[in-house]
Amino acid sequence: MDGAYVLDGALGDSLDAISSGTNLLVVGDEAGASDLSYRILARAQRYRECVVLVTTTETTASVVDAYRSHLADPDDLDHLHVVDASHSGLERDTGPLSPARVEAAKSPGDVTGIGVGITNHLRSIKSDRVRLGMVSLSPVVERLGPERAFAFFHVLTSRVRNADQLGLFVVDEARHDGEQVRVLQSLVDGTLVFRTTDDDRRLVRGTGVVEGVTLDATDAADARNPVETANEGNGEADETDPDAE
Repeated sequence: MDGAYVLDGALGDSLDAISSGTNLLVVGDEAGASDLSYRILARAQRYRECVVLVTTTETTASVVDAYRSHLADPDDLDHLHVVDASHSGLERDTGPLSPARVEAAKSPGDVTGIGVGITNHLRSIKSDRVRLGMVSLSPVVERLGPERAFAFFHVLTSRVRNADQLGLFVVDEARHDGEQVRVLQSLVDGTLVFRTTDDDRRLVRGTGVVEGVTLDATDAADARNPVETANEGNGEADETDPDAE
């Protein structure tokens, strides 16, 4: 796929890349869905792409710590930009990330502030290769109500599609009824859904453009970073140049 966003095993062996301009909903418990989103977003580091991460529930410091655990080089955060719409966003608790890379909104319901923050980051990024993540969309829906949240989400997904970016949006299904989730699904190209089996295995299954993806997420650490995990086993550094063919 020309211009696709490479996954490097983030969704197992069944899907190598996702076409540019794609929006995905990640539906499940917030911790598991967020972790899966971080894994997909973190692949940007190896391919000289940028990440814009919107947080509505946790501080910048918390989401950066969770995100960087999936990086091949956890100390390299030059590609990461955050919009903090949690209640602590204005306090600028940025953790290891430079304050210059953090935009703040007043709350999850401040969609104007969120939109401005995303726009400011995109203007400053010297790349058209961007992975946009929102962790999570659920507080926005709760604050705005279904109709206003739908309008905001429509604008956001349209922006991703028109700019050939990759969009990942977490939804905590425990906070919504089935109809609300289906309405949000109507605006995306595919959905990754967490399910717990009778023997307590946590599986992820894809629909839409990610149909055919089946991932066992019971032990997320096993899929933290396939390249990094392999290197830990053989003691070798990864010297792969993503631009080399």
